[in-house]
Amino acid sequence: MKVEVAVRVPLERELKEVLEELGITEFRVIRKSIDARKSPVFVYKVVVDLPEEKAKELIEKGTAVPYRPVEPLTIPKARSSKKVLVVGSGPAGLFSALVLSQAGLKVIVVERGKPVEEREKDVALFWKERVLDENSNVQFGEGGAGTFSDGKLTTRVKDKKKHFVFKVLVECGAPPEILYLNRPHVGTDRLKIVVRNLREKLKSMGVEFRFSTLFKGLNVENGRVTSVLLKDLKTEREMLEEFDYIFLAVGNSARDTFLTLSKSGIKLEAKPFAVGLRVIHRQRTINRIQYGRKWFKHPKLPPAEYAFTYRGKGRNVYSFCMCPGGYVICASSEKESVVTNGMSNYARDSGYANSAIVVQVFPEDFENDPFKAVEFQRALERAAFVMGGSNYTMPAQRVVDFLEGRSSTELIEGGYIPEIKSARLDRLLPGEITGALRKAFLYWKEKIPFFVPANATLVGVETRTSSPVRIVRKEDYTSVSADNLYPIGEGAGYAGGITSSAIDGINAAMSLLERINHEKVF
Repeated sequence: MKVEVAVRVPLERELKEVLEELGITEFRVIRKSIDARKSPVFVYKVVVDLPEEKAKELIEKGTAVPYRPVEPLTIPKARSSKKVLVVGSGPAGLFSALVLSQAGLKVIVVERGKPVEEREKDVALFWKERVLDENSNVQFGEGGAGTFSDGKLTTRVKDKKKHFVFKVLVECGAPPEILYLNRPHVGTDRLKIVVRNLREKLKSMGVEFRFSTLFKGLNVENGRVTSVLLKDLKTEREMLEEFDYIFLAVGNSARDTFLTLSKSGIKLEAKPFAVGLRVIHRQRTINRIQYGRKWFKHPKLPPAEYAFTYRGKGRNVYSFCMCPGGYVICASSEKESVVTNGMSNYARDSGYANSAIVVQVFPEDFENDPFKAVEFQRALERAAFVMGGSNYTMPAQRVVDFLEGRSSTELIEGGYIPEIKSARLDRLLPGEITGALRKAFLYWKEKIPFFVPANATLVGVETRTSSPVRIVRKEDYTSVSADNLYPIGEGAGYAGGITSSAIDGINAAMSLLERINHEKVF
């Protein structure tokens, strides 16, 4: 009988010896986390196959519970042949393409950016020589914005399809421990390999990829997309093509696409998002905060993470996309603008930690106009570009100087790519947002010792936390404006992060299969 056993393992002990004391010698780890509230302890959940009498004994003691495995995702075959266009090769696009092709449909993926191997060179050139390719950069290209991130897979979405996502990622080269870690991550160095392998997997299933191909528009008649305009960015040739269904997985930085959709009569609306700054600490500072003075140097403990919130009057402040052992990177996708993001390699060994610290903004701040929200983002990014010296250097200011309203003569010595420059970030953001950030940092300074050390440095500006635009859709994942158009993922306003975007793409694909087959499939 298979049962699930939870065990707590102190740092000075090993999981195997703790389980042997319970009479368990063979096991499989299905969950691992850290309880750092007092002395850090590893918390495991393991599956063991025991004689029924022994299993019942452990269950009666409260040491074990019956094991209930996650049912695998069953993808039905489509009962009719259809041609599907997927716009965007981020997680939502790739996983929708995976499900649709596995069902037997003809799938074409178009991506304005380049394959990850070429994209990596474009990003390196931008960071080294400040030459920005507006279609191949940190935001655009194969794998989406997540390719140049920490590769975090944590999600609040309660959908068991995440296990399917993780399994596919492991098959494509992701670390096997993502299947059981409480806070799994892949790292940008390994994610590039995973993305390439997933592309090859999809191609072997018959998926056609067209890189450097821009979605230029669509024609809608009687509530249905009749044709799509695509542009080959290498030849400048435009093509009008017909597809049975279109999946829009464009990412939250596709501002030109949002405008194109609006002009084509596709309903959009403003949605809440957040803006702010990134803060860099030495990683050992965060380790000490989370693990305590006695344990923060222990070799078994991974680089520590944090998630902080501050409840303000009307606008909450919170940490977002925390990257242990990583870098703050310049993630611009438009010329003469500066955008920040966080990135870590798998080893998380930079010696620095960073996190966005952001403040809520709401549709009513922009008269419920999504394009006014986009222009608000743009204005901040352009101002940050000028503050940094108009060469894609990121403006920066020590936290203590931000709080006091003065220039910084020194900044943190590392944890960023490519450069930072002292600037008055306290003058960059609107007063209401700056005020909220100051109150949050003063609150955390009192509540969390060491969180505001002398060298902690803010870097600006963080604007792409999530899409300010939602492409309005119905419960069956189709646009309210065109019943063969499926807006999915983060850019459509329905996900946030790699895992939830992938799940959204899977759910939309399964919904289409349900429609084609005229029966419920999930």
